Amino acid sequence: MVALVLLLAAAPPATLEYRVSAPAPGEVAVEGRLREAGPRLVIEDGLGPFVSDLAVHTPAGWTPLSLSADQVDAPSCARDCRLRYRVRVAEAARALRDFRRALDHGGLLVAAPSSWLLRPLRATRGDWRLEVEAGTRFVTGLFPRPGGYGASLGELPESPYSAFGEAEVAELPTGAGRVQLAIAPGARALGRAAIVAWAERAVRATTAVYGRFPVPHVLVVVLPGGRRPVGFGTTLGNGGASILVWLGAAATEDDLRRDWVLTHEMLHVGLPNLPRDGRWLEEGLATYLEPLARARLGLLTPGEVWAGFVRGMPRGLRPSAAAAQGDVWGPIYWGGALFWLTADVALRTQDPARSLEAGLRDVRAAGGSIAVSWPVERFLRVLDGGRGSAVSRLYRTMSRPPFTTDLDLLWKRLGIVPGPPVSFDESAALARVRRDLTSAGRASAGG
Repeated sequence: MVALVLLLAAAPPATLEYRVSAPAPGEVAVEGRLREAGPRLVIEDGLGPFVSDLAVHTPAGWTPLSLSADQVDAPSCARDCRLRYRVRVAEAARALRDFRRALDHGGLLVAAPSSWLLRPLRATRGDWRLEVEAGTRFVTGLFPRPGGYGASLGELPESPYSAFGEAEVAELPTGAGRVQLAIAPGARALGRAAIVAWAERAVRATTAVYGRFPVPHVLVVVLPGGRRPVGFGTTLGNGGASILVWLGAAATEDDLRRDWVLTHEMLHVGLPNLPRDGRWLEEGLATYLEPLARARLGLLTPGEVWAGFVRGMPRGLRPSAAAAQGDVWGPIYWGGALFWLTADVALRTQDPARSLEAGLRDVRAAGGSIAVSWPVERFLRVLDGGRGSAVSRLYRTMSRPPFTTDLDLLWKRLGIVPGPPVSFDESAALARVRRDLTSAGRASAGG
């Protein structure tokens, strides 16, 4: 195995330094230097049985170690140690059957670095840095750093997806950065150009909301072969930004023009990671913004946007038939969307020059994105322009879905006549606000 290479002199030593390669199909090889790591190291839950050839360097040479319950005692790493090992990622993917930990899609190994990097059990201070051996086919959502990639230690346990192996890669410029599109092997009816155009539409929709694309780099891994035209999507940040999305084997260009999933996931990258009990704010925001952003590109009509809101928002109410049937998805996604619609209307009513978009652009300017974690209070304060006004007050009164909200009154004030089909009353008190929400002109507002 290649010896650990010191990082560039311009880059100060990180607390943890790793060098990775993929020497054999289905495997990842790691060499690391761990400074002040502590005597116990850990890997992602369930990955321990798939670690082999683990050894730590001591004055007597390389000494074998073994993991127990995804942990290993390594007293020599308390201050400064070197170690090496391999992770059988493809075997782990087959055994665990959990894409969040490891995925083998046609030979492309997809996993967050926490699935193949041993790290300190409790250390959160300092940085970690990753170098990839030359010739290794590797894509990652991690942001580049001098000498490779990296982030703070506190972000390592939930860092962005990365992938080893064969993939069809395209680079999409975003103005301030790039989207790296990696198409995994798999059955698909569509060519590269149609998939690139799909990603470009999601980039334009996201840029319309945030003013410019909110991160300098995001990895989008497309996994072909599913049954639905566009299947599940998921996003990971913490030191970068990454998206996984499943593409149907028989998906058509028309399916991708109608798709909402990739835009939903891409909108997540402009929002800081919030504590787990703030998931409804994260998912609700993407659910609310996605149809508005697509309408501004001419991909949806205002009638289609509001018909979707009229159908979906009741799922965020208390009590509701959906909640009574154990619908958790409704309160999180649609309850969150109802909160953000209410907040956006309140902001625009309080100050015609203010909007949720303007607040999100302030968040972007303050360094907020999926690459970092913020407490809810900081996020809302920045959204409010530092004034602690409309959104913060609303959060205090609507602390968690499902909500009790008079939707009929809200629709009436906005000039929405539910139908079907949905129609509009232009004499309503907030008809201008409703028009602005789906207007292409709003895309250029703000900074």
